[in-house]
Amino acid sequence: MTVLRRDGLPDRVPWAPLIDGYYMSSRPPGTDILDAFREIEADIFERHVWTYRLNMNMPREPGAVERFMTDGEVTFEEEGVIVTLKMETHPKGRLLTRTYEIPGRTLKETGLFTEQSPYLPFPVEPLIKDVEDMQAYEYVVKRRRFEPNYDAFAQEDKRIGDEGIATDSGLTSPIQELLQHLIGIEAFYTTFYTDHLPELESLMDVMHESNLRAYEVMAMSPAEVVIDYENTSTSFISPTIHRQYVSPCINDYADLLHEKDKILLTHRCGTLKALVDAIRDERDDGVVDISPEPTGDLPLWEAREAWRDKVVLGGFDATFLTSWTPEQNRDYAREILEKSKGTDRLILGSADAVPKTAQVENLKAVGAFVKEWAASG
Repeated sequence: MTVLRRDGLPDRVPWAPLIDGYYMSSRPPGTDILDAFREIEADIFERHVWTYRLNMNMPREPGAVERFMTDGEVTFEEEGVIVTLKMETHPKGRLLTRTYEIPGRTLKETGLFTEQSPYLPFPVEPLIKDVEDMQAYEYVVKRRRFEPNYDAFAQEDKRIGDEGIATDSGLTSPIQELLQHLIGIEAFYTTFYTDHLPELESLMDVMHESNLRAYEVMAMSPAEVVIDYENTSTSFISPTIHRQYVSPCINDYADLLHEKDKILLTHRCGTLKALVDAIRDERDDGVVDISPEPTGDLPLWEAREAWRDKVVLGGFDATFLTSWTPEQNRDYAREILEKSKGTDRLILGSADAVPKTAQVENLKAVGAFVKEWAASG
């Protein structure tokens, strides 16, 4: 928190890789995520500990999740929207289907969980396929409700204690959500952005207003840190479009959280060099899970120099953690610290989620190194 609050110099550089379901899927069944952090000598910076519930995700009654896991299907109604979730076997894994039934129309999307991605599904069928679907989804979004889930967050944060913190997950800016999940990159640009921009902007406005209601719940929560998982990358958004449609949303989320002394970090795991100026001008407090080449294009020391008013976290690409040796990872950690020329605003971590194939010894090597570096003065 000394680094995140920019409250003086830390006693050492933190080591906080993104440990979540990807990496945990490689650990023995039943492994506690806190023990996974301890095993690799990391500071616990737990992700996705939500302070809120979304009414469209799952029925409210007790046991709904367990019933879904057992039966593979659940149907419920919220605000006049009938939601159905169905999980079924597929030759390549497990297929999740979600439908929203509203008066006169049904929206459907599917995603595939695979051995390579057991935590998040690959999009198979997008939810929004034509203009009428956009209008129907507006109907759904206007009926989203965000309910506090503060007790669950507080319990996990207490369980972590002085070893670190739990972090909340904020909602993504509308254009990024549409590009990555609801429409898809090709259709977004070739059809919707080109031929139906007014309708697209109308939907994004509705989604942003709904997102703000969620951030209001987060602002009142016990979470000190909220992370917005933008997955920013010039591989699918230009600097001009980013400034027009992403930056204003980030600024609104930051302003709302800052009113309650919360910290907003943004997860930007792609190619960022062409967006350095745009990101510099945004009002979030830091950028996390920054990736150098080959996955990204921005070394951590360059990010720290470019964004002098922001905290930066990341540096270790998935390829480093899976294929390099422990000695190579230690050497790279040393390179980051030497080239950064300072330890304020700096947290070593993974560039995006630690993959399931990451070598434990590589992760441990970095954790041990940062402690040795601090001890050496």
